[in-house]
Amino acid sequence: MSRPWTLKVMGVAIVFASVLTSLPVFAQTGGMTGKCTGSGGAPLVGYTILIERTEMKWSGHVKTNKKGEYTYIGLAPGVYKVTIMGPDGKPIHYEEKHVGLGDPTECNFDIAAAQKEAEKAAETNPEYQKAVEAQKQSASLKQVFDQGRELYSQQKYTDAAATFEKALPLAKDRNLPIVLSQLAQTWSMAASVETNPDTRKQDYGKSLDYYNKVLVIAPDDPSLHNNLGQLYAEMGKSEDAMAEFKKAADLDPNHASKYYQNLGTTMYNKGQMDDAATALKKATDADPANANAWYLYGMCLIGKANYKADGTVAPAPGTIEAFQTYLKLAPTGNHAAEAQASIDSLQGKTSLEFKAQKKK
Repeated sequence: MSRPWTLKVMGVAIVFASVLTSLPVFAQTGGMTGKCTGSGGAPLVGYTILIERTEMKWSGHVKTNKKGEYTYIGLAPGVYKVTIMGPDGKPIHYEEKHVGLGDPTECNFDIAAAQKEAEKAAETNPEYQKAVEAQKQSASLKQVFDQGRELYSQQKYTDAAATFEKALPLAKDRNLPIVLSQLAQTWSMAASVETNPDTRKQDYGKSLDYYNKVLVIAPDDPSLHNNLGQLYAEMGKSEDAMAEFKKAADLDPNHASKYYQNLGTTMYNKGQMDDAATALKKATDADPANANAWYLYGMCLIGKANYKADGTVAPAPGTIEAFQTYLKLAPTGNHAAEAQASIDSLQGKTSLEFKAQKKK
């Protein structure tokens, strides 16, 4: 009975092996003999032939000689599994043969011929054909996707999006959400640099459409909700943005502070200080050690300061505490000087001057 061949390239080595036995014993037993050849009919020298009894636990082995031949005699009648082992000790192929009394049973191994048969059988196998087609499709997808990534890195976002859309029909299974999310992000970037209001609105719409499509496939991906939240914030939809960042935080509590800080930073840069303060307070609640969130929270509140009747500054509740917390967490941080200057101003040690700032 034939068994499928393992495809591999074999070297050549020969060691002579034989088993001597007396004629009376040979007459009551049988044996196994054969020749092992590889590419071009070259003998496989020194290959181990493992012989195992199928009806009981017994095994023996012999190595091929200089001609690639082997002989093992003294086998009791029965069915045997005969396996040729590679130089690395791993099985290459096996046959099952019945051994009777008298002359040895022949069991040859033609590796090259078997390899061709295996390849031919594989080519007609539907699963093999499916795998080959998938491999070709994957290669085409990678080529197009890489072209899109290159255009994206050059900040040619509209051209990059058009290229990613060509990759979409090629994307299957786990690749589909990757392409969809890339399209969503690319159209969002295209909108961010677009100067024409109508075109910008269209680009935002395309980005939103792709985010909605990919979230149908991967509804529990916190990074997608985070990115969608940033898109809503850019579109001026603060409530929708907050909802998406909250979803991201709920799905990934360990990074909740980061998601709320992302929202706060986006709103801060847009000058929407009330919404920014709300988000940044959530960021500090989620992670009291988030120094940058404390600093930005203080910057959102500083503009709410008023002057008392006596001319002294009346800071909004929590403003000084926010800067103090930042300095405690990051005494030598990038904003340490600004935080201390803000405290001094709010405490009346220096004149209070409000300046429009953007987070870089």
